[in-house]
Amino acid sequence: RIKIGIALAVYDFFAGARSRRWRDAQALLTEVPVVAPDDLQGGWSYADAETDDARLVLRVLQEAQAHGAIAVNYLAVEDLLRGAGGVEGARLRDAETGETFEVAARLVVNAAGVWSDRLRDKIGAAPKLRPLRGSHLLFAADRIPLSQALGFFAQGDGRPIFAVPWEGAVLVGTTDVDHHADLDDEPRISREEFDYLLTSAQREFPTLGLRESDIVSTWAGVRPVVASGAHVDPSRETRDHLIVGEGGLLTVTGGKLTTFRSTAVAALRKAAARVPALARASETSCVFAPVAQRLEGAPPDIARRLIARYGAGAPDVMKAAQPGELETIGPTRTVWAELRWAFRAEDVLHLEDAMLRRTRLGLLIRNGAGETLERVGAIACAETGWNDARWRSETERYRALIARCYSLPADA
Repeated sequence: RIKIGIALAVYDFFAGARSRRWRDAQALLTEVPVVAPDDLQGGWSYADAETDDARLVLRVLQEAQAHGAIAVNYLAVEDLLRGAGGVEGARLRDAETGETFEVAARLVVNAAGVWSDRLRDKIGAAPKLRPLRGSHLLFAADRIPLSQALGFFAQGDGRPIFAVPWEGAVLVGTTDVDHHADLDDEPRISREEFDYLLTSAQREFPTLGLRESDIVSTWAGVRPVVASGAHVDPSRETRDHLIVGEGGLLTVTGGKLTTFRSTAVAALRKAAARVPALARASETSCVFAPVAQRLEGAPPDIARRLIARYGAGAPDVMKAAQPGELETIGPTRTVWAELRWAFRAEDVLHLEDAMLRRTRLGLLIRNGAGETLERVGAIACAETGWNDARWRSETERYRALIARCYSLPADA
């Protein structure tokens, strides 16, 4: 209690407002009756925020495009171009066509996450990252009835685990293990991680009778953690960001989602050595352009969702909606109009782009939302011009990906 209370006091200090509150065992069980009561002393509550990280990335990209940026999907850096001034551009490869071409640049910013060391290796720089995998289980909301997120400690290693109401479901995670698989392969949960999270949930919610069959989906991601150089436990590695300039290549990686803005500003200021105009980057200007807080023609909850996720583009999503497409899809909070807009305007090249990243339907509904694919196909083909053969190819590719990386482990 004392240790966590001190940590939350620090959070409150920097927030400029107090949100922490201690709740004794009786008060906690009144609010969260499904928690194991044995040896329960109580718990801290505090204010926090949640986001859909994929939609946050898309919102940032869309804001950048509104300011003149060019964003291209499925485009890889194959090599760096070097000259008298160091790195002076890059050779790019279109992953869909295989076409390559060169682009000159005053500065190349390497913001490639866990792949950053691969690009740095092309200039002979020593690796700095330790890729760590975090995996999650997703349960239907009625199997873990929570009105707010709950954090608890795993038995054995004492790591914090969270059960979080999210998008009409409840996610349980995360793990923190070294990721030794090929970074170009989609990450997936291991049996050991799966058992660790399920056992932790079963222990924390003993009356719910949670089973493997209650799990809707699994997923994993790989963090670009800056290596300390010591053989420390993955959870004890710091989450500091890395910004390093190396002869025209500026690498920015590591850090946490919650510090993405301050990290970006620091990177731009360092980039100003080559592009002086970037020195104007400010931590106080708005992250996103102001948008209208009303959306005519949509129920209030749908309007709030579309404004938050699409910003100034929310009215366009509304205009794109066909009859019945402001209805939610299955048990999720996603409406059909979001899926149509993804295929129409969000650079979807493959079905998984729409189902796993532009929306999260493939995570939130069993079997990758396979039951929705007939209607999804009608929208996709109408918006993209895909023919029947292309649609069959996309569904086969998508179903294989779901089975391999987003379902229960093969030996579960």
